[in-house]
Amino acid sequence: MTLLGTLGWMPRGARETTCFAVRSGPSLLLFDAGTGLRRLLDPEHVGLLAGAEEVHLFLSHYHLDHVCGLAYLSGVLAGHDVVIHPPAETLTGVDPLAAVAELVRRPYNPVDLADMKRVRVRPASAENEVAGHVVRLRSQHHSDTSVSFRLDDELVIATDTSPDPDAALFAEGAGLWLHEAWYWAGDPALAAVPEELRPGYAAHSEATAVAGLAALAGVARLILVHLNPLAGERSYLPMRDAARTVFAHTDVVDDGTVAATSAPV
Repeated sequence: MTLLGTLGWMPRGARETTCFAVRSGPSLLLFDAGTGLRRLLDPEHVGLLAGAEEVHLFLSHYHLDHVCGLAYLSGVLAGHDVVIHPPAETLTGVDPLAAVAELVRRPYNPVDLADMKRVRVRPASAENEVAGHVVRLRSQHHSDTSVSFRLDDELVIATDTSPDPDAALFAEGAGLWLHEAWYWAGDPALAAVPEELRPGYAAHSEATAVAGLAALAGVARLILVHLNPLAGERSYLPMRDAARTVFAHTDVVDDGTVAATSAPV
């Protein structure tokens, strides 16, 4: 697992918005298409695409910070067959074919999705067999319905969600859980959050609550992602440390970090 983008909402400094990559033999699996997708052009990550016969891109939902990278497809993924997997309508209540076509069309994109010869859309249901793996999806609570992902028994990804006890069942026994953490309850800066932003906090997750879910799920490691760009770098390590009091194997990492997805033997 390569974490290409670990921020939510907007890129800032050395962090891009959400995008995660898993190379598996001749296939590359991508989860969300935030600005982090552009890191596949960086010298240290270009190897993820080398020899990839097919790219599978899973979308958790349609908020722009998670799909803006669709505008980069013709540049970043040129020469590759790309299958976009938006969540099925039964999971989100949104027609996936219409939603993706609306995002990739004139006048918002130079080329309509229908004219992109090497790009296909294949909606993802609750359970899917892709590139020799089983990818499961689960609906989450957010301002617009999002989904989390489970790749085999190794990796779980949950961005844009409020804390949900049922998520621990979905993540049970996984080697690595990437879970969003927008804030931590002990942050003294919370008092200064403008009133108009507070509903957004309620739609996201508090770090110690996430750590509690990780402990309940018995995962090997938790990495906090979809970080709040307004909080700034100096807040992320105190947030991590607060979460570690609940679940010791909690980390915050830099963009570009490569993390093992399997549980340690």
